[in-house]
Amino acid sequence: MSTQELSTTSFQSPYVSLDLLSYVKSRQVTPFQIFNEVIKPDFECHISKDKQFLTEDHEKHKSSSSTNGEEDDSSRYLQTLEEIQSDLIDIGKACGRLKQWEDDVNDAVRKLVLQSLDDAFKERTEKLENSTKTNFLHNKLDKVVKIISSLKESLQLPSVNLDSESFRLSMTLAEVNLSHSSAEPQEVNSHNITEESSAFKETEAAYKDLDKTRKRCFLCFSVFPENEIIKKKVLAHWWVGEEFIDTLGENGQTAEKTANEIFEEFTEKGLIKPVYKKRRPSADSCKMDPATRHAVIVLAKRDGFFNFDADGNPTEDFTCSRRACLVKTDEGSSILELPFHLKQENVQSMINVNEPDLEFRPDWFSKMKNVRVLQLGRWQSSAEHLIQVEDSDFLKGLKNMRHLRYLSLRGVSGITELPAAVCKLSNLRILNLNGCLDLEKIPRGIGSLKNLTHLDMYECYLMSHMPKGLALLSNLQVLKGFVIDEPRPAGGGRQPCKLADLSSLQHLRKLSIHVDINKMSDAVERELISLADFKKLRSLSISWSRLYDHIKRPPLRRRLTNKLSSLSKLKSRKSSFSSTPPVSPSKASDSPSLRVLLEKLNLHYFPYSKIPDWLMQWELDKLKKLHIRGGRLSDLCHGNQCQWNVKVLRLKFLERLQMSWPRLQELFPELNYLEIFECPKLSSMPCDNEGVWVKGGSKQEEASNSNHH
Repeated sequence: MSTQELSTTSFQSPYVSLDLLSYVKSRQVTPFQIFNEVIKPDFECHISKDKQFLTEDHEKHKSSSSTNGEEDDSSRYLQTLEEIQSDLIDIGKACGRLKQWEDDVNDAVRKLVLQSLDDAFKERTEKLENSTKTNFLHNKLDKVVKIISSLKESLQLPSVNLDSESFRLSMTLAEVNLSHSSAEPQEVNSHNITEESSAFKETEAAYKDLDKTRKRCFLCFSVFPENEIIKKKVLAHWWVGEEFIDTLGENGQTAEKTANEIFEEFTEKGLIKPVYKKRRPSADSCKMDPATRHAVIVLAKRDGFFNFDADGNPTEDFTCSRRACLVKTDEGSSILELPFHLKQENVQSMINVNEPDLEFRPDWFSKMKNVRVLQLGRWQSSAEHLIQVEDSDFLKGLKNMRHLRYLSLRGVSGITELPAAVCKLSNLRILNLNGCLDLEKIPRGIGSLKNLTHLDMYECYLMSHMPKGLALLSNLQVLKGFVIDEPRPAGGGRQPCKLADLSSLQHLRKLSIHVDINKMSDAVERELISLADFKKLRSLSISWSRLYDHIKRPPLRRRLTNKLSSLSKLKSRKSSFSSTPPVSPSKASDSPSLRVLLEKLNLHYFPYSKIPDWLMQWELDKLKKLHIRGGRLSDLCHGNQCQWNVKVLRLKFLERLQMSWPRLQELFPELNYLEIFECPKLSSMPCDNEGVWVKGGSKQEEASNSNHH
């Protein structure tokens, strides 16, 4: 039995003593917290029963005792029990202080280890001049002296009454010393953030000014590690799952728009900072200052929004908050520490902070009948954060989770097939399968998810076709990773879902498509032409590649170790089609005019040398963002006027695209932002060393513009 299991044991259970017996036999060291929160209460429970019996026995002998003047044994033992109970209260107080002392000593030891590792790393990797090395050594010694002093002071405890003034004084001195032992002056330690600090008061004042919904949204930031960059989309989906916001609110406002308004308010109040890629005009990520983060942890503790350990890390304990976090620590897996003996029905949200192995007990997982949020996949942008399952049978327990609104398996390897149990999730709004590298298919019955608004299958490279049920998702707004497959011959089995089948989805506004370059045909191009009927579409991404070739799949363990490296090499190639013969664009002169009012268009690994006819017929006057990455494109002209109203243009890995800066300005007269990477034939572009140009960005750029004109 783990210490975490003990710390959350229900004291009313008749099996507590058996649990404690198992714990004692395990010969584990008993932390002060376990004594104070489990062992002492269990002992007090038995003492209370004894006291009740002695009280009743005392009442029986009270008359006779008063008559003969003798004091009965029950009275004496009753007095002894009261003294024991009083002593237990004093011991409990002392253990509380000892728990703090234990945490402080552990914190100091941890800092000493980290300082040692940091110094060793710097000595191995940095070449220092004599003067620099002297300063380095001085700084190193100063830091070590502070840590050693605090540790030394903490361990010099007198052997006296735990409730004495001298003990209290030594504990206070230890806490004061530890609070000043941070390795770097600019670092903020969670122990330093008190309710009297200016950092906390500023954050608290801004927090109190928020409405109830925004307060809960803000407290979600408390689970993310310090200085981490967080995708806004991750938080928005979480908020949808918790029902803080909805995917389609009042006046048809999407969850993304509602979330952006919340992020803007948080930014204005100084609670978060937007994180921009290069100098792009909009930010899709944000971060939080360490001081604000530690303050939000204090607020989340106060409101019972999450449970945290002594270091401010969220835990798997959901006894109070109904929210559990999966956090990998040096001690082991948080999944193995989950309080399996408690009622899983109480879990409302489960957030994977950094747990790489999902080893749920199927019987435990299936009992989370009231869960609304399962963020099991990674929230980090980088694919380096690997998450895997050896056995995905536990996912069959999803069939019992009728209240689930948000399920993320993003970046989880080892799932080859999504179980049919998913089709029972009648309240599901968001299903994120992005980066599930082993996923080959989703269930046919997926069309039963009538409330689904977001389905992300991007980078699921082994999926070769889509089930017909996708066309039944009447509330779908965002669909990523749709695979266009060739029609199968009559009698060749079930036909895959065609792109044209999705035209009935009246709310679809964002679509991502994959086309296998080996299957390019007139039929496939006719599929693309069918986009004319997608009236609500505002954002479209089309990728052409060979990732979906039908090859023999290697064993799971080898796939897990080799897949990411091979995919990253494939993606980093300057052009995916350098050896591919050009595909002749089919003429679509007889096709109806496409009236899709696109605002954003992404074309990845474009197989044409020129913009094809089927794309030239689109009404692109509303297009504001254009991103072309890789392929054979050599000319950006389209239509008769050969001009774009695009404001944001990103061009990457286009070896054949040849154009001067004046010519590009003629094609894009409304351009505000330009980003270029590995496009060697784009000449005289006024970009900075990151390949970025921003209109009016600097006097130097303005001078460059006038010189080119």
